[in-house]
Amino acid sequence: MSALTPPLQTPSTRWAFEAYQRVRPRLPISASTNVTPEFVPSLGAIADQFDGFIFDAFGVLNAGNTALPTAVARFHELQAMGKHCLILSNAATAPQQQLVKKYRHLGFPITQEQLISSRMLVSDALAREKEQTWAVMAPASAHADQLPCHSFVIANQTVKANREKLDNADAVLMLSAQGWTEELQQSLTESLHRRSRPVWVANPDLVAPRENGLSLEPGHYAHRLIDATGRDTVFFGKPFRNAFDAAKNRLSHIPASRLLMVGDTLHTDILGGRSSGISTMLVTAHGALKGLDVTSCIELSGIVPDFIAPEI
Repeated sequence: MSALTPPLQTPSTRWAFEAYQRVRPRLPISASTNVTPEFVPSLGAIADQFDGFIFDAFGVLNAGNTALPTAVARFHELQAMGKHCLILSNAATAPQQQLVKKYRHLGFPITQEQLISSRMLVSDALAREKEQTWAVMAPASAHADQLPCHSFVIANQTVKANREKLDNADAVLMLSAQGWTEELQQSLTESLHRRSRPVWVANPDLVAPRENGLSLEPGHYAHRLIDATGRDTVFFGKPFRNAFDAAKNRLSHIPASRLLMVGDTLHTDILGGRSSGISTMLVTAHGALKGLDVTSCIELSGIVPDFIAPEI
């Protein structure tokens, strides 16, 4: 498989789609289907068909720190109808409580129980691990010291002044790509060549929609590590089973046939939903497929949503 080379400038939606296609063999297998997507004006047109809604965050509810125009109103409307709404996010930078506060501040009336983040998933897994030292890809703002493990943040001073510290870590956790550099990526790659260790990835996304375009996320750098070192990694979050099992368990009182996954990315939200046996809706106006020929992307990827709408 060709390596995921970094884009020369801010990644485009076309670059992101092609990058996801290159790593497709590492993603879950989609359930076979003869479904033809139904184009609908918004989620309101099909809301009565479902009792539980699992929302991706970036590109569906928000872009960076900005709520998307119709998302807040739709969220309120669904909850007023007695529908159960859950946010399933690959966000891993912010601790769980801080992330809940963010979405409440944006206008989404959620409780702690209505948000499942990949940081929560990896924190739960770390709490079950034996005691060891983790080298963490994260900025200071990620509060890596709040994770239930002994850890240190990989930073320029770590690899320049004390390469042995990185080499002696028992495992690597890729938590957040904020502030990550090509120099740090090279240093981590070289360290894993010198000593192979487990690598966990708390955000499988290759990119995330922000106010001014797409940002590169831990998944991008993780797949480059796989390309360079050949070692296996453990992913926490969409499209992988741990994320969708957590969401379905949280909504276990609702039959799977009455659940809908709503996302903007074919290779994470829609693939993960289809692989877990629930219906899916692709939104196209703000996220990973913005400006692309959506029908062509579906045909090329073979990942088919049940419904398509510009936004919720």
